[in-house]
This record gives sequence, structure tokens and C-alpha cells, in this order.
Amino acid sequence: MISVVGGAVAILVAILGLAFDFFPGYKPEPDPPKLELSNVDVAREQDIAADWTLGDEPQPVRNDWTSSLLSIALRNRSADKVLVTEARFEFSAVTTLGCPYGAGGSVIKARYDIKVPVGTNPPSTLTRPLKFEVPPHGNERIGFTVGPETVQGGSRPTVYTFTATISSDDKSRLTTDPVVLMNPQNTKSVLQAAESAMRYGTGATTPACVREQARKAREIVEGATLVSPELVKYSEELNRLAALPSSQ
Repeated sequence: MISVVGGAVAILVAILGLAFDFFPGYKPEPDPPKLELSNVDVAREQDIAADWTLGDEPQPVRNDWTSSLLSIALRNRSADKVLVTEARFEFSAVTTLGCPYGAGGSVIKARYDIKVPVGTNPPSTLTRPLKFEVPPHGNERIGFTVGPETVQGGSRPTVYTFTATISSDDKSRLTTDPVVLMNPQNTKSVLQAAESAMRYGTGATTPACVREQARKAREIVEGATLVSPELVKYSEELNRLAALPSSQ
């Protein structure tokens, strides 16, 4: 008896499927996603903690490690709460930006939300599990800091180009426009070395390197809409220095 009933159900399902193929207007529409992106910006900064060592000696935790902040605002259009479950970061480029300026013995591991391993070769993906609710007809904002897993003394700033996709239990998949963030540490040292090279022809780098890195920075900034303010300022300074007259 059970097999007969099961067979009848299977036949009914097949008939309904054919009916929907012949009469697509009668096919039920899937429920629309409940969440939407109401705003995405990179205009904010956040100080985060950073563990560091000098030589082989651990140092006190730093709480002044500045990071750009990717801020995502979500709006729930439904009368049901929605659980956000995951953030997925798809990296399309990781770019070292700046000329050599010297070396150092420190190793810093800042507590970024998204830690990008040194040597990452895009395209690559990093995910972060999440668990927070957006209330019915409510709004929530979530922020992410993104940066290198480890910063060695003498490291140059790194620029990350990526999209972020927020997933939720209502099957929503919300993806940002491409985002360009830079970890702003050591920019001062890079710029000081660049000025020495351009004005005096001295130091660890050359005018040719300064001009090339200034061009790269300008192209990255001009090619994106969501760009961290630190990178914009850094690009402006590099290009100002690259325009100085030099003997080389």
C-alpha cells in the first residue's frame, strides 16, 4: 500500500512539473530575500589591539594599531527576524605599495577581524562565521577590519581588493561592490625614504621606484569607488613626492 501511495505522489509531482513548464505563469514565485544592503562605506577607522615582539622579547600589547573599517548596514524588510550566519571575503588582488625604506627587528600580529596570510595569492577566499540577528523591519550595522596576519619590521603597506558577501538563514546572499583597503602602518617611513630619494638621491630607495609606486597607487585609487581614506592620502603624498625634481 505504501509503495502505491508513494508512486502516486511521484506521478503527481511529475505532472505538476510539466504543467509549470507549459504554463510558467502559474509557477510559484520564490520568496524574495528579506535582507538588503542599505549602506556600505570605508570612511571610518578603528584602533585595534596588536601583539608584538622586538627581537625575541614580547612587548606590551599595543592598543593604538589603526585600521580601516569596512562598515556594512543591513535592512530587514520583513516581519520576521533574520539570522546572519557568515561573511565571505573574495580577494582579487593583494598589492604591496611603496619602496624599501630599511629593516627592523619587530614582528606585529594585529587582531584584525579578517587576517590575511602573508603570501596570499589571489583569487582567494576567507570566511568568518557570524551569529547575530536583524530584527523585523530593523537595521543593523556590522564592521570588519582587514589586514595582514603578520607585519615584519621593514614591511611596506599592503593594499587589499575584495568583495564581501553576507549570508543569512533566509538564503540571502548580499555582495558589496569591490572594496580597496590598506593597512596604513609604516606609511610614514615609506614617505620619508621617498622624500630622501627624490630630494637628495640618498637612502634605501630610488626616484625611479618612487615614481613607479606613485603611479600604481594612483591607478588603484582611480579604479575603485570604495577606497579607504588612508590609501587616498598615501597616494596623494607619493604622487606629490614623485613630482619633485631629482638628479636621477
